[in-house]
Amino acid sequence: MNAMWMTKNHLLWYAIELTALALVIGGLIVLINTLRTQRGKRLAFLTGLNMTGIFLLFLILMDCARYAYLTEPDPRYQFFQVALFEAPWWLYAAMEVLFGLLLGWFFRNDFQYRRSHLTPEAIHETVDLLPEGICISSADGTVRLSNLQINTVCRQMTGGVLSDAVRFQEQIETAGEKQGEEILVRMPDGTIRRFSRDKLTENGEIYDRITVTDVTAQYRVTEELQKKNERLRDIQRRMKEVSELSGDMFIAREEANARATLHNQLGQVLLMGRYTLEHPESTDANMVLTATREMNRFLLREAEVLTEAETEVNNLGEDLLQQTLAMVKSIGVTAEIHGEMPNDSTRRVLLAHAIQECAVNTVKHAEGDWINAELKKEGVSLTVRITNNGKAPKGIVAESGGLLSLRRSVEEVGGRMTVESQPVFVLHLTLPGSTSYQ
Repeated sequence: MNAMWMTKNHLLWYAIELTALALVIGGLIVLINTLRTQRGKRLAFLTGLNMTGIFLLFLILMDCARYAYLTEPDPRYQFFQVALFEAPWWLYAAMEVLFGLLLGWFFRNDFQYRRSHLTPEAIHETVDLLPEGICISSADGTVRLSNLQINTVCRQMTGGVLSDAVRFQEQIETAGEKQGEEILVRMPDGTIRRFSRDKLTENGEIYDRITVTDVTAQYRVTEELQKKNERLRDIQRRMKEVSELSGDMFIAREEANARATLHNQLGQVLLMGRYTLEHPESTDANMVLTATREMNRFLLREAEVLTEAETEVNNLGEDLLQQTLAMVKSIGVTAEIHGEMPNDSTRRVLLAHAIQECAVNTVKHAEGDWINAELKKEGVSLTVRITNNGKAPKGIVAESGGLLSLRRSVEEVGGRMTVESQPVFVLHLTLPGSTSYQ
Protein backbone atom coordinates (compact mmCIF):
# COMPACT_ATOMS: atom_id res chain seq x y z
CA MET A 1 0.00 0.00 0.00
CA ASN A 2 3.05 2.28 -0.25
CA ALA A 3 2.41 3.05 -3.93
CA MET A 4 0.45 6.22 -4.53
CA TRP A 5 -2.16 4.53 -6.73
CA MET A 6 -2.87 1.93 -4.07
CA THR A 7 -4.02 4.52 -1.49
CA LYS A 8 -7.30 4.98 -3.28
CA ASN A 9 -10.49 4.95 -1.23
CA HIS A 10 -8.52 5.99 1.84
CA LEU A 11 -8.51 9.36 3.66
CA LEU A 12 -4.83 9.76 2.82
CA TRP A 13 -5.68 9.70 -0.89
CA TYR A 14 -8.18 12.57 -0.61
CA ALA A 15 -5.88 14.60 1.63
CA ILE A 16 -3.03 14.46 -0.92
CA GLU A 17 -5.31 15.22 -3.87
CA LEU A 18 -7.04 18.19 -2.18
CA THR A 19 -3.72 19.58 -0.98
CA ALA A 20 -2.43 19.51 -4.55
CA LEU A 21 -5.51 21.40 -5.73
CA ALA A 22 -5.05 24.05 -3.00
CA LEU A 23 -1.36 24.43 -3.98
CA VAL A 24 -2.36 25.04 -7.59
CA ILE A 25 -4.76 27.80 -6.57
CA GLY A 26 -2.21 29.41 -4.22
CA GLY A 27 0.58 29.24 -6.82
CA LEU A 28 -1.67 30.90 -9.40
CA ILE A 29 -2.50 33.75 -7.00
CA VAL A 30 1.17 34.34 -6.18
CA LEU A 31 2.14 34.34 -9.87
CA ILE A 32 -0.59 36.82 -10.81
CA ASN A 33 0.28 39.20 -7.94
CA THR A 34 3.97 39.06 -8.84
CA LEU A 35 3.33 39.88 -12.48
CA ARG A 36 0.88 42.71 -11.61
CA THR A 37 3.22 44.41 -9.14
CA GLN A 38 6.18 44.09 -11.53
CA ARG A 39 8.70 43.31 -8.81
CA GLY A 40 11.44 42.09 -11.11
CA LYS A 41 12.14 39.29 -13.56
CA ARG A 42 13.95 37.09 -11.06
CA LEU A 43 11.02 36.88 -8.68
CA ALA A 44 8.65 36.38 -11.58
CA PHE A 45 10.80 33.49 -12.84
CA LEU A 46 10.87 31.81 -9.42
CA THR A 47 7.12 32.09 -8.91
CA GLY A 48 6.55 30.80 -12.45
CA LEU A 49 8.89 27.86 -11.83
CA ASN A 50 7.09 27.09 -8.56
CA MET A 51 3.74 27.21 -10.30
CA THR A 52 4.99 24.88 -13.03
CA GLY A 53 6.19 22.31 -10.48
CA ILE A 54 2.92 22.46 -8.55
CA PHE A 55 0.90 22.06 -11.71
CA LEU A 56 2.93 19.07 -12.89
CA LEU A 57 2.50 17.42 -9.50
CA PHE A 58 -1.26 18.01 -9.74
CA LEU A 59 -1.38 16.48 -13.25
CA ILE A 60 0.56 13.38 -12.10
CA LEU A 61 -1.80 12.87 -9.17
CA MET A 62 -4.87 13.29 -11.38
CA ASP A 63 -3.44 10.81 -13.91
CA CYS A 64 -2.60 8.41 -11.11
CA ALA A 65 -6.18 8.63 -9.89
CA ARG A 66 -7.44 7.68 -13.31
CA TYR A 67 -5.04 4.71 -13.50
CA ALA A 68 -6.01 3.52 -10.01
CA TYR A 69 -9.67 3.21 -10.90
CA LEU A 70 -9.13 1.23 -14.11
CA THR A 71 -10.04 -2.47 -13.94
CA GLU A 72 -7.47 -3.32 -16.56
CA PRO A 73 -4.17 -1.56 -17.32
CA ASP A 74 -4.49 0.97 -20.13
CA PRO A 75 -1.89 0.45 -22.84
CA ARG A 76 -1.76 4.19 -23.33
CA TYR A 77 0.16 4.57 -20.09
CA GLN A 78 3.90 4.47 -20.61
CA PHE A 79 6.35 2.72 -18.43
CA PHE A 80 7.54 6.04 -17.03
CA GLN A 81 4.04 6.97 -15.92
CA VAL A 82 3.44 3.64 -14.27
CA ALA A 83 6.72 4.07 -12.45
CA LEU A 84 5.51 7.41 -11.12
CA PHE A 85 2.27 5.82 -9.90
CA GLU A 86 4.31 3.14 -8.14
CA ALA A 87 6.28 5.80 -6.20
CA PRO A 88 5.44 5.86 -2.49
CA TRP A 89 2.73 8.28 -1.36
CA TRP A 90 5.00 9.93 1.22
CA LEU A 91 7.22 11.16 -1.65
CA TYR A 92 4.31 13.13 -3.09
CA ALA A 93 3.34 14.35 0.37
CA ALA A 94 6.92 15.58 0.89
CA MET A 95 6.84 17.41 -2.46
CA GLU A 96 3.57 19.09 -1.45
CA VAL A 97 5.15 20.21 1.84
CA LEU A 98 8.10 21.67 -0.08
CA PHE A 99 5.87 23.53 -2.52
CA GLY A 100 3.72 24.70 0.37
CA LEU A 101 6.77 26.17 2.14
CA LEU A 102 7.77 27.96 -1.04
CA LEU A 103 4.25 29.34 -1.42
CA GLY A 104 4.33 30.53 2.18
CA TRP A 105 7.55 32.37 1.53
CA PHE A 106 6.13 33.96 -1.62
CA PHE A 107 2.95 35.05 0.23
CA ARG A 108 5.03 36.55 3.05
CA ASN A 109 7.21 38.41 0.56
CA ASP A 110 4.10 39.71 -1.22
CA PHE A 111 2.52 40.87 2.06
CA GLN A 112 5.67 42.74 3.10
CA TYR A 113 5.91 44.37 -0.31
CA ARG A 114 2.31 45.57 -0.15
CA ARG A 115 2.91 47.08 3.28
CA SER A 116 5.96 49.08 2.13
CA HIS A 117 5.06 49.86 -1.52
CA LEU A 118 2.19 51.48 -3.35
CA THR A 119 0.62 48.83 -5.51
CA PRO A 120 -2.06 49.20 -8.19
CA GLU A 121 -4.47 47.32 -5.93
CA ALA A 122 -3.77 49.71 -3.06
CA ILE A 123 -4.32 52.68 -5.37
CA HIS A 124 -7.58 51.24 -6.60
CA GLU A 125 -8.78 50.46 -3.07
CA THR A 126 -7.89 53.98 -1.96
CA VAL A 127 -9.74 55.49 -4.90
CA ASP A 128 -12.77 53.34 -4.10
CA LEU A 129 -12.80 54.69 -0.55
CA LEU A 130 -12.90 58.32 -1.70
CA PRO A 131 -16.18 60.13 -0.88
CA GLU A 132 -15.99 61.77 -4.32
CA GLY A 133 -16.56 59.88 -7.51
CA ILE A 134 -13.79 59.87 -10.09
CA CYS A 135 -13.48 58.61 -13.65
CA ILE A 136 -10.41 58.86 -15.90
CA SER A 137 -10.92 58.01 -19.54
CA SER A 138 -9.27 58.24 -22.92
CA ALA A 139 -10.37 60.77 -25.49
CA ASP A 140 -12.61 58.15 -27.14
CA GLY A 141 -14.48 57.53 -23.86
CA THR A 142 -12.71 54.30 -22.84
CA VAL A 143 -12.71 54.17 -19.03
CA ARG A 144 -9.22 53.75 -17.58
CA LEU A 145 -10.06 54.22 -13.93
CA SER A 146 -13.34 54.59 -12.03
CA ASN A 147 -14.22 54.15 -8.38
CA LEU A 148 -17.26 52.75 -6.62
CA GLN A 149 -18.79 56.15 -5.97
CA ILE A 150 -19.02 57.25 -9.59
CA ASN A 151 -20.21 53.82 -10.67
CA THR A 152 -23.02 54.03 -8.12
CA VAL A 153 -23.98 57.46 -9.46
CA CYS A 154 -23.85 56.14 -13.04
CA ARG A 155 -26.20 53.26 -12.16
CA GLN A 156 -28.63 55.72 -10.56
CA MET A 157 -28.63 57.92 -13.65
CA THR A 158 -28.46 55.36 -16.47
CA GLY A 159 -29.30 52.01 -14.88
CA GLY A 160 -25.99 50.51 -16.04
CA VAL A 161 -22.27 50.47 -15.27
CA LEU A 162 -19.89 53.18 -16.41
CA SER A 163 -18.31 51.98 -19.66
CA ASP A 164 -18.43 55.02 -21.98
CA ALA A 165 -17.29 58.28 -20.40
CA VAL A 166 -18.33 60.41 -23.41
CA ARG A 167 -21.90 59.13 -23.27
CA PHE A 168 -21.96 59.55 -19.51
CA GLN A 169 -20.87 63.19 -19.85
CA GLU A 170 -23.66 63.82 -22.37
CA GLN A 171 -26.21 62.39 -19.94
CA ILE A 172 -24.86 64.63 -17.18
CA GLU A 173 -25.24 67.73 -19.34
CA THR A 174 -28.77 66.71 -20.31
CA ALA A 175 -29.98 66.00 -16.77
CA GLY A 176 -28.14 68.77 -14.93
CA GLU A 177 -28.09 72.52 -14.47
CA LYS A 178 -24.90 74.23 -15.58
CA GLN A 179 -23.29 76.63 -13.12
CA GLY A 180 -20.09 78.04 -14.56
CA GLU A 181 -17.72 75.19 -15.35
CA GLU A 182 -19.68 72.75 -13.18
CA ILE A 183 -23.02 70.95 -13.48
CA LEU A 184 -25.50 70.30 -10.67
CA VAL A 185 -27.71 67.23 -10.98
CA ARG A 186 -30.60 66.30 -8.69
CA MET A 187 -30.43 62.53 -8.30
CA PRO A 188 -33.47 60.20 -8.05
CA ASP A 189 -32.76 59.68 -4.33
CA GLY A 190 -33.04 63.43 -3.71
CA THR A 191 -29.31 64.15 -3.30
CA ILE A 192 -27.55 66.91 -5.23
CA ARG A 193 -24.37 65.98 -7.11
CA ARG A 194 -21.85 68.40 -8.57
CA PHE A 195 -19.99 67.23 -11.69
CA SER A 196 -16.78 68.79 -13.03
CA ARG A 197 -14.56 67.87 -15.94
CA ASP A 198 -10.92 68.63 -16.72
CA LYS A 199 -7.91 67.27 -18.63
CA LEU A 200 -4.92 65.23 -17.46
CA THR A 201 -1.65 64.67 -19.33
CA GLU A 202 0.40 61.54 -18.63
CA ASN A 203 3.33 60.28 -20.75
CA GLY A 204 2.26 62.54 -23.59
CA GLU A 205 -1.34 61.26 -23.63
CA ILE A 206 -4.33 63.41 -22.72
CA TYR A 207 -7.06 61.95 -20.52
CA ASP A 208 -10.45 63.26 -19.45
CA ARG A 209 -11.25 63.33 -15.75
CA ILE A 210 -14.80 63.51 -14.41
CA THR A 211 -15.32 64.09 -10.69
CA VAL A 212 -18.60 64.04 -8.79
CA THR A 213 -19.18 65.41 -5.29
CA ASP A 214 -22.18 65.16 -3.01
CA VAL A 215 -23.14 68.79 -2.26
CA THR A 216 -26.59 68.11 -0.83
CA ALA A 217 -25.86 69.77 2.52
CA GLN A 218 -24.17 72.80 0.93
CA TYR A 219 -26.96 73.16 -1.63
CA ARG A 220 -29.62 73.11 1.08
CA VAL A 221 -27.71 75.72 3.04
CA THR A 222 -27.47 77.84 -0.12
CA GLU A 223 -31.20 77.46 -0.75
CA GLU A 224 -31.91 78.44 2.86
CA LEU A 225 -29.66 81.49 2.52
CA GLN A 226 -31.43 82.49 -0.68
CA LYS A 227 -34.79 82.20 1.07
CA LYS A 228 -33.51 84.24 3.99
CA ASN A 229 -32.10 86.85 1.61
CA GLU A 230 -35.47 87.07 -0.09
CA ARG A 231 -37.18 87.52 3.28
CA LEU A 232 -34.56 90.10 4.23
CA ARG A 233 -35.18 92.03 1.02
CA ASP A 234 -38.90 91.87 1.73
CA ILE A 235 -38.31 93.14 5.26
CA GLN A 236 -36.11 95.94 3.93
CA ARG A 237 -38.82 96.89 1.44
CA ARG A 238 -41.42 96.92 4.20
CA MET A 239 -39.13 98.89 6.48
CA LYS A 240 -38.69 101.44 3.73
CA GLU A 241 -42.43 101.66 3.30
CA VAL A 242 -42.89 101.94 7.06
CA SER A 243 -40.19 104.60 7.20
CA GLU A 244 -41.90 106.60 4.50
CA LEU A 245 -45.25 106.05 6.19
CA SER A 246 -43.77 107.01 9.55
CA GLY A 247 -42.51 110.23 8.05
CA ASP A 248 -45.96 110.97 6.70
CA MET A 249 -47.51 110.01 10.03
CA PHE A 250 -45.07 112.26 11.89
CA ILE A 251 -45.93 115.17 9.66
CA ALA A 252 -49.63 114.44 10.05
CA ARG A 253 -49.25 114.20 13.82
CA GLU A 254 -47.35 117.47 14.00
CA GLU A 255 -50.02 119.10 11.88
CA ALA A 256 -52.70 117.68 14.19
CA ASN A 257 -50.81 118.93 17.24
CA ALA A 258 -50.46 122.35 15.65
CA ARG A 259 -54.18 122.43 14.87
CA ALA A 260 -55.01 121.36 18.43
CA THR A 261 -52.71 124.03 19.87
CA LEU A 262 -54.19 126.65 17.58
CA HIS A 263 -57.67 125.52 18.59
CA ASN A 264 -56.81 125.82 22.29
CA GLN A 265 -55.21 129.22 21.87
CA LEU A 266 -58.13 130.48 19.85
CA GLY A 267 -60.47 129.18 22.55
CA GLN A 268 -58.47 130.98 25.19
CA VAL A 269 -58.58 134.25 23.28
CA LEU A 270 -62.34 133.96 22.86
CA LEU A 271 -62.78 133.13 26.54
CA MET A 272 -60.58 136.09 27.46
CA GLY A 273 -62.71 138.32 25.28
CA ARG A 274 -65.94 137.06 26.83
CA TYR A 275 -64.60 137.45 30.35
CA THR A 276 -63.42 141.00 29.58
CA LEU A 277 -66.86 141.96 28.36
CA GLU A 278 -68.46 140.50 31.50
CA HIS A 279 -65.89 141.79 33.97
CA PRO A 280 -64.23 144.89 32.48
CA GLU A 281 -63.14 146.18 35.88
CA SER A 282 -60.95 143.14 36.71
CA THR A 283 -59.17 142.55 33.42
CA ASP A 284 -56.42 144.22 31.46
CA ALA A 285 -57.99 145.32 28.19
CA ASN A 286 -54.60 145.94 26.57
CA MET A 287 -53.49 142.33 27.23
CA VAL A 288 -56.71 140.98 25.76
CA LEU A 289 -56.34 143.21 22.74
CA THR A 290 -52.75 142.18 22.26
CA ALA A 291 -53.60 138.49 22.49
CA THR A 292 -56.46 138.92 20.04
CA ARG A 293 -54.25 140.76 17.55
CA GLU A 294 -51.51 138.15 17.94
CA MET A 295 -53.96 135.36 17.13
CA ASN A 296 -55.30 137.26 14.13
CA ARG A 297 -51.78 137.93 12.94
CA PHE A 298 -50.95 134.24 13.18
CA LEU A 299 -54.12 133.24 11.32
CA LEU A 300 -53.69 135.83 8.60
CA ARG A 301 -49.88 135.39 8.48
CA GLU A 302 -49.30 139.12 8.73
CA ALA A 303 -45.97 140.53 9.86
CA GLU A 304 -46.61 143.50 12.13
CA VAL A 305 -44.32 145.50 14.34
CA LEU A 306 -44.72 144.63 18.00
CA THR A 307 -46.22 147.27 20.19
CA GLU A 308 -45.29 147.85 23.80
CA ALA A 309 -48.28 145.84 24.93
CA GLU A 310 -47.26 142.91 22.71
CA THR A 311 -43.77 143.08 24.08
CA GLU A 312 -45.22 142.88 27.61
CA VAL A 313 -47.15 139.73 26.68
CA ASN A 314 -44.13 138.14 24.94
CA ASN A 315 -41.96 138.80 27.97
CA LEU A 316 -44.21 136.39 29.80
CA GLY A 317 -43.01 133.73 27.36
CA GLU A 318 -39.68 133.62 29.09
CA ASP A 319 -41.40 131.06 31.33
CA LEU A 320 -44.29 129.22 29.75
CA LEU A 321 -45.71 128.23 33.11
CA GLN A 322 -45.92 131.83 34.28
CA GLN A 323 -47.40 132.85 30.94
CA THR A 324 -50.01 130.09 31.23
CA LEU A 325 -51.01 131.23 34.72
CA ALA A 326 -51.44 134.76 33.40
CA MET A 327 -53.55 133.52 30.48
CA VAL A 328 -55.66 131.38 32.82
CA LYS A 329 -56.32 134.42 34.99
CA SER A 330 -57.27 136.44 31.92
CA ILE A 331 -60.15 134.03 31.14
CA GLY A 332 -61.50 134.33 34.68
CA VAL A 333 -60.09 131.17 36.21
CA THR A 334 -58.20 131.09 39.46
CA ALA A 335 -55.41 128.51 39.43
CA GLU A 336 -53.99 127.35 42.75
CA ILE A 337 -50.85 125.26 42.84
CA HIS A 338 -49.88 123.37 46.01
CA GLY A 339 -46.53 121.73 46.34
CA GLU A 340 -42.99 122.39 45.18
CA MET A 341 -42.82 123.74 41.64
CA PRO A 342 -40.56 121.78 39.27
CA ASN A 343 -37.31 123.40 38.18
CA ASP A 344 -36.59 121.58 34.94
CA SER A 345 -38.07 122.97 31.74
CA THR A 346 -39.63 119.66 30.63
CA ARG A 347 -41.94 119.23 33.59
CA ARG A 348 -42.74 122.97 33.73
CA VAL A 349 -43.84 122.87 30.06
CA LEU A 350 -46.02 119.79 30.65
CA LEU A 351 -47.49 121.28 33.84
CA ALA A 352 -48.28 124.49 31.98
CA HIS A 353 -49.95 122.50 29.21
CA ALA A 354 -52.05 120.56 31.73
CA ILE A 355 -53.15 123.71 33.67
CA GLN A 356 -54.04 125.47 30.45
CA GLU A 357 -56.13 122.57 29.19
CA CYS A 358 -57.95 122.08 32.52
CA ALA A 359 -58.68 125.83 32.82
CA VAL A 360 -60.14 126.07 29.32
CA ASN A 361 -62.29 122.92 29.83
CA THR A 362 -63.47 124.26 33.23
CA VAL A 363 -64.86 127.37 31.58
CA LYS A 364 -66.17 125.73 28.42
CA HIS A 365 -67.70 122.55 29.77
CA ALA A 366 -67.94 122.66 33.58
CA GLU A 367 -69.00 126.33 34.01
CA GLY A 368 -66.41 126.73 36.78
CA ASP A 369 -63.85 129.41 37.67
CA TRP A 370 -61.29 127.59 39.88
CA ILE A 371 -58.80 124.80 39.41
CA ASN A 372 -56.49 123.18 41.95
CA ALA A 373 -53.16 121.54 41.10
CA GLU A 374 -51.50 119.37 43.75
CA LEU A 375 -47.84 118.58 43.13
CA LYS A 376 -46.06 115.78 44.96
CA LYS A 377 -42.61 114.27 44.51
CA GLU A 378 -42.38 110.47 44.58
CA GLY A 379 -38.74 109.53 44.31
CA VAL A 380 -37.46 111.13 41.12
CA SER A 381 -40.96 111.40 39.64
CA LEU A 382 -43.48 114.22 40.01
CA THR A 383 -47.18 113.45 40.35
CA VAL A 384 -49.77 116.08 39.46
CA ARG A 385 -53.48 115.98 40.43
CA ILE A 386 -55.73 118.69 38.95
CA THR A 387 -59.41 119.21 39.86
CA ASN A 388 -61.94 122.05 39.39
CA ASN A 389 -65.07 123.47 41.01
CA GLY A 390 -67.28 123.01 37.99
CA LYS A 391 -70.03 120.55 37.24
CA ALA A 392 -69.14 116.88 37.04
CA PRO A 393 -68.98 115.42 33.53
CA LYS A 394 -72.19 113.76 32.31
CA GLY A 395 -70.25 110.80 31.00
CA ILE A 396 -66.76 109.57 30.24
CA VAL A 397 -64.55 112.44 29.13
CA ALA A 398 -63.49 111.92 25.52
CA GLU A 399 -59.81 112.62 24.99
CA SER A 400 -59.64 114.76 21.88
CA GLY A 401 -58.03 117.99 20.90
CA GLY A 402 -56.07 119.40 23.83
CA LEU A 403 -56.32 116.37 26.13
CA LEU A 404 -55.11 114.05 23.35
CA SER A 405 -52.25 116.40 22.59
CA LEU A 406 -51.35 116.50 26.29
CA ARG A 407 -51.33 112.70 26.51
CA ARG A 408 -48.98 112.43 23.56
CA SER A 409 -46.59 114.96 25.05
CA VAL A 410 -46.58 113.18 28.44
CA GLU A 411 -46.07 109.72 26.99
CA GLU A 412 -43.30 110.91 24.66
CA VAL A 413 -41.13 111.66 27.72
CA GLY A 414 -42.02 108.37 29.43
CA GLY A 415 -44.79 109.71 31.68
CA ARG A 416 -48.34 108.50 32.37
CA MET A 417 -51.71 110.25 32.22
CA THR A 418 -55.14 109.16 33.47
CA VAL A 419 -58.49 110.97 33.46
CA GLU A 420 -61.31 110.41 35.96
CA SER A 421 -64.87 111.45 35.06
CA GLN A 422 -66.85 110.49 38.19
CA PRO A 423 -67.73 111.69 40.72
CA VAL A 424 -65.71 114.75 39.63
CA PHE A 425 -63.22 115.50 36.93
CA VAL A 426 -59.63 114.64 37.98
CA LEU A 427 -56.52 114.72 35.81
CA HIS A 428 -53.56 112.62 37.02
CA LEU A 429 -50.05 113.03 35.62
CA THR A 430 -46.85 111.17 36.50
CA LEU A 431 -43.80 112.92 35.08
CA PRO A 432 -40.38 111.21 35.16
CA GLY A 433 -37.45 112.97 36.75
CA SER A 434 -34.89 112.67 33.93
CA THR A 435 -36.43 113.83 30.67
CA SER A 436 -35.65 116.14 27.79
CA TYR A 437 -38.43 117.92 26.04
CA GLN A 438 -38.22 118.29 22.30
